[in-house]
Amino acid sequence: MTDSPPGKEELVRQVFESIQDRYDLLDSLISAGMDQRWRRYALQKLQLTNTSEVLDCGAGTGKLTRMVLDSYPGCKVTSLDITQSMFRPSILPETKFIVASAENIPLADSSFDAVASAYLTRNLSSVDSYFTEAFRVLKSGGRFVNLDIYNPTLPGFSLLFRIYFYHLVPIIGNIATKSKSYTYLANSVRNFHSHSTIMEKIRAAGFDNTGFKKMMGGSIGIHWGTKP
Repeated sequence: MTDSPPGKEELVRQVFESIQDRYDLLDSLISAGMDQRWRRYALQKLQLTNTSEVLDCGAGTGKLTRMVLDSYPGCKVTSLDITQSMFRPSILPETKFIVASAENIPLADSSFDAVASAYLTRNLSSVDSYFTEAFRVLKSGGRFVNLDIYNPTLPGFSLLFRIYFYHLVPIIGNIATKSKSYTYLANSVRNFHSHSTIMEKIRAAGFDNTGFKKMMGGSIGIHWGTKP
């Protein structure tokens, strides 16, 4: 499978701008409230302390950023996203917010103890570029974690997932947002890489001590690694 063609970034920006005011509610409803549980597991893999400097890539509405700050109040968090309208700086005044692409992070080498992303990689033109950038901005010994949605691998559950996520979710989401954005979001999962391919790409970027965990029948994947 090859990465998406040029022009995807602008499409993604338009999609999320069209649903920014209802995204959090629909995210929780569609995941039956389990999305925060998955974020907490991803956060554990970062092995943060109260002095860690953290980069949240594809921060969206700031759910992962808020979780980091709630769990480790002393952390310095930089949140990055291509869509400024989704993020609420007034809710997270202690956070530095940057409008930029995760594929070309405008920050110095070896700046962070941890880099995290949730539901970002399906929306990138090149996941390879992102993993390379995440590796670059991490300090030696820094931790990386990525959470995303995948085509499930569990027999039986896979059929139920396809019916729900590829047919019902777009109908519900499109009606709720008065857009076609959830058709895009469903297709972004359908056309995404496998768990093992993402793991290979993370290793190819230079990370070691890598691993991944499948959750929810394989429909959720959490990958991690360390910069040597």
